[in-house]
Amino acid sequence: MKIAILSAADVAGWYTATLMERGHEVTIGPFGHAPSAVTGMIDDGIDGALILAEDDDNLEEIAARFTRATGRPVWLNLTEIPR
Repeated sequence: MKIAILSAADVAGWYTATLMERGHEVTIGPFGHAPSAVTGMIDDGIDGALILAEDDDNLEEIAARFTRATGRPVWLNLTEIPR
């Protein structure tokens, strides 16, 4: 599964390693302006997103737009992601 990590924090590295150990392919953001970020995620074949930022309006908008556009999941916790 190809997963985008939406994070403004420096914690993405640990999550990336864990997801890769589980066999996932990972892309790390922030991805910029929400409409173009979502288009890029769709073009890249992202299957779902893990959002690690709290109170980051841009990342939350990207996550919401991604779900509305694709119906694909946005997770808030690593344990929610299927293995």
